[in-house]
Amino acid sequence: MAIQVLLGIEDRELAASLTGQFREISDVEVLAVETTTNHVAGTVATVPQLDVVLVHQGLGPLPALDLIRDLVVRHPQLAVILIADEATAETLAGAMTAGARGVISNEPTLSELQNRVQQAAEWSRTMRQHFTSAELPGTTGRLGRLVTLCGAKGGVGTTTLAIHLAIAASNARQSVCLVDMDLQNGDIPGYLDIQHRHSIADLAAASGDLDGAVVAEALFVHPAGPHVLLAPGHGEDAEEVSARAIRQILTVVRSRYDVVIVDGGTHVADANAMALELADEAVLVATPDVPALRSARRLSQMLSRLTIRKEEDLTVLLTKQDKKNEIQPELAKKMVSSPLRPVTVPAAFRALEEAANTGAPTAVKNAEFRKAIGRVAVDLGLLGAQAPAEDGKTKANDKGMVAIEFGALFPLIIFIMLLCWQVVLVGLTSTYSSHAATEAARAVAVIGYDKRDTREARANREEVRRRAVSRINGQWKDRKHLHLDVRDEYAVVTIDTPILLPWMQSSWGIQTKAKIVREGER
Repeated sequence: MAIQVLLGIEDRELAASLTGQFREISDVEVLAVETTTNHVAGTVATVPQLDVVLVHQGLGPLPALDLIRDLVVRHPQLAVILIADEATAETLAGAMTAGARGVISNEPTLSELQNRVQQAAEWSRTMRQHFTSAELPGTTGRLGRLVTLCGAKGGVGTTTLAIHLAIAASNARQSVCLVDMDLQNGDIPGYLDIQHRHSIADLAAASGDLDGAVVAEALFVHPAGPHVLLAPGHGEDAEEVSARAIRQILTVVRSRYDVVIVDGGTHVADANAMALELADEAVLVATPDVPALRSARRLSQMLSRLTIRKEEDLTVLLTKQDKKNEIQPELAKKMVSSPLRPVTVPAAFRALEEAANTGAPTAVKNAEFRKAIGRVAVDLGLLGAQAPAEDGKTKANDKGMVAIEFGALFPLIIFIMLLCWQVVLVGLTSTYSSHAATEAARAVAVIGYDKRDTREARANREEVRRRAVSRINGQWKDRKHLHLDVRDEYAVVTIDTPILLPWMQSSWGIQTKAKIVREGER
């Protein structure tokens, strides 16, 4: 969707220059150019999906900074940028104090204009998502469910699993936050094809003053539903993220979401150790092979020795499971020291390849994989009230429920099919009526129309009718359903519409008139 931009500029030459630059940026659309502060405020109030407003420093009659301050108060999700004749430190400070998201000169380069507007639009859309979303769970005083996933070793599918579980929970109408806690090597942006300038490091730097607005600005709202808190873009910034900051961040995030899923990576540091300690469910992800299962055993024992999590409080989840594997779940259960979860995720290499390469997880169409993700989400309690209480009862009642639901929907399906076909018949009748009237008018103009009760008059009327119905097929053209008359220089054709719906009247005619244009009148 294109970025919606409003310009508030009194100088016509400057407005034309900036509008021309915006035309060269494919994903930006200038909705309007307003020349007064009053017009800017009025347009903003009537365009709910506006992303960015650019206000020139010389706009009046209200001072530009006062306008910005008023817009920010009335529309806190809106990004406003000040266009300054000279982008001095004093101008920048005044704009930031008023609430602007940035300052650009009145002669910006194309790349500078594009980058500034895109960053502002990204912030605006993130804030709008938070302002327009349903009331978050934090207002109830309870904490959302926190699930931390850690890989027994690299390549077991921890990130893929975390992403698909987050999407599954979002599809179940849970508010979901996906946290990338693999602080040095986190690659969720690659799997989701996203770019965001804020990360968990920004929240850690502000951990002493965290609130909803600060958290909202750091999150990326993915179109598939989850809100994403990314790892730092530079691995060395991970050193700035302390266990204490992680505790505060996760506490605030849990107060605002139904479900928080943490991708803890494969290396245990202070940050993901805290995520494991706070988790309602701590899961070690492993593949059914000896190196991964041994690594899962060593990791669970280490966490127990460090008093982060007892072995019995950790569970192991098998991914890339296949009936052809040498190691099946029963054997894997004996090779790990923590309980093995009763659900597994199948191997779906080809199905996941396209999603990983394109950054589009919703491109995965493999039904077995999607069902497995659903079962894991239910097993981890991520679907809330929509999760089935008892698998056995659900399976036993599935067939009966399907039969009952189909029986209830069948009459509605029949009604919709009849209604659609009735609409088609009405349209076809209207088309035939129009064609017949046009042909009748043309025939009357050429051979006349004699209403007398003589043999020649009857032959004349029959010829006009024959020409009128020449473009009509089926029973629409017989005398019982098609009526032709000539009135006051008009050829009038009425065709009865076939009726399928039993409660409608038996005869429903569609009438069309066509003007008779004789040779001398052209």
